[in-house]
Amino acid sequence: MLRCAFLLIYYISLMKRIILTTIGLFFITNTAFSQAFSNSLAIPSTLTGTNINLSIHTGTMSYYPGFSTNSIGFNAYNYLGPTLLLNKGDSVHINVTNNLTDTTTIHWHGMHVSPKNDGGPHTVIPPSTTWTPKFKVRDDAAMFWYHSHLHMHTTAQVTKGEAGLILVKDPIEAALTLPRTYGVDDIPLVVQTRAFDVNKQFDAMSAVDSVVLINGTKNPYTNLPAQVVRLRLLNGATMRLFNFGFSNNATF
Repeated sequence: MLRCAFLLIYYISLMKRIILTTIGLFFITNTAFSQAFSNSLAIPSTLTGTNINLSIHTGTMSYYPGFSTNSIGFNAYNYLGPTLLLNKGDSVHINVTNNLTDTTTIHWHGMHVSPKNDGGPHTVIPPSTTWTPKFKVRDDAAMFWYHSHLHMHTTAQVTKGEAGLILVKDPIEAALTLPRTYGVDDIPLVVQTRAFDVNKQFDAMSAVDSVVLINGTKNPYTNLPAQVVRLRLLNGATMRLFNFGFSNNATF
């Protein structure tokens, strides 16, 4: 069993200069960082089928002792939402219920979806209403994600956690020899950087977003089997690019 701790390098773009800022590296190691990285990585559960229900609501997270950070989540989660497992060729019907006090939208980022079902800024979901997009999954096997896309409010809502993963499967990908036990050797990794104000609330407008969250977890680790492992990496940050690598410079 290997322990996987998560640190990153990211680029800051400031005043037309690119400054390389080192937070650290993405490590696979037996014992390193076992003290600093003491929080077990959250693994979102999965929703599958052709009828899916998503409920958006407010929540709180505990990132700092004595403070509760206001957040947004889906279904049973206070931050982010379940991973949607879809099959190419299926016609899916999704109920998205907005339990926030604010209007929002949900966009299926990267998927081949008609405009009326795509959940862009023009397709708003007012509070206490349900949006019911229907579409055929036309994409090949890939990872996508869903998130708020409300005009002028995307950053604020996504920063609080209004996002989740989508995994599309197809027969070609299913025939490949790949790790397939979700959460064990097939690990989703939503990588985000966040800033917090003096009250430990998310600060969506600050450029000092030096706190790295993986699946909404601060200082995370996860135990992995000593075998080939599939890591599904999503850059879910609002304005950062990442370099991913291993401590021993191993190749992916």
